[in-house]
Amino acid sequence: ADWRPGDDVIVPTAGSCGTAKERMETQDDDTYCLDWFMCFKREKK
Repeated sequence: ADWRPGDDVIVPTAGSCGTAKERMETQDDDTYCLDWFMCFKREKK
């Protein structure tokens, strides 16, 4: 709705509890999670 080029993008919700747990445990410089169901990927500028 208010996304602009260069803003971080939402990663689709994990399909399983195992995937959600893995995402939370393996965040890196390109991805981050606010909670198990809401993760973002930093858009390359």
